[in-house]
Amino acid sequence: MKKWISFIFMFLLLGALFYFREPIMNYLLENYIYTKENIVQKANPYKKNLNISFVKETDNFSPKNKQDLLNIFYTSLNNGVDSFTYYCTSQYKDCIKESESLARDNSLLSNINNFVHPYNSYKNLTFKISNLGKITVDVEKQYTNDEVKILEEKVNSIYQNLIQPPMSHIDKIKTIHDYLIQNSTYDQEKADYIINGKITKDNAYKSETAYGVLMQKYGICSGFSDAMELFLNKMGLMTYKITSPTHIWNLIYIDGKWYHLDLTWDNPIVNGNGKLLLHDFFLIPTSKLSQIDTGHHQFDENVYKEAFIY
Repeated sequence: MKKWISFIFMFLLLGALFYFREPIMNYLLENYIYTKENIVQKANPYKKNLNISFVKETDNFSPKNKQDLLNIFYTSLNNGVDSFTYYCTSQYKDCIKESESLARDNSLLSNINNFVHPYNSYKNLTFKISNLGKITVDVEKQYTNDEVKILEEKVNSIYQNLIQPPMSHIDKIKTIHDYLIQNSTYDQEKADYIINGKITKDNAYKSETAYGVLMQKYGICSGFSDAMELFLNKMGLMTYKITSPTHIWNLIYIDGKWYHLDLTWDNPIVNGNGKLLLHDFFLIPTSKLSQIDTGHHQFDENVYKEAFIY
């Protein structure tokens, strides 16, 4: 009789475990496994301290909604990690699906990338998604360690030679703005290649980066905005980049207001490959940018809300 009772008990227990297997598994994962692995990695020296609306710093890597998901990506990229892991819990049923969608959303990821230091920005992200909700993202950074070292030395040298302590923030920005334009050339060939996918000859210039602008003397909008941001960060100013579907430039916080700065459009190429040095897009509010818009400055107002504080 006791054997039958034991058999029936075990049968019922196994049946209950099978029936409730999903909530039991979720409980074990969320309370014993995920909590032990859920550690925010230490930030590198290039972490930025921004106070912005679109994304926020977080120490919770078990997202409950899409905003939590975006905050995890921002925190990880801003900290400069090479890889990060987060966990989809039962409280966020669409987590895996929305993670897969985010992996394909280059525009949204690019927006997040604009809020981090150029040295911490990514070139490629590789997603690894498990059925148990563990998601690992490997980060290939835009700048190699060797390039960072070279650029740090170059930026320090230029800054020491051009910037004097009595100068105001605006004078410092204008000095660097003019220097970058006068000492580099817009890489029209690289721009055409990116837009049309065609190139007439081997283009070795990394003109889409600050390395191309500062070391090779060739740049496109992403290179000019990165180069400018390196100096703005050195000045201790709050700044990030703004992206439209076809363009990228800088947004800077000075004396309680946000201003646009676009080196690309202040650096036009004229007939005969000559150049002009303009200040049409030098520290202007969004209201003026809208008036003189070239057709390349239409940005997402929900992402870059700070642009309307002026």
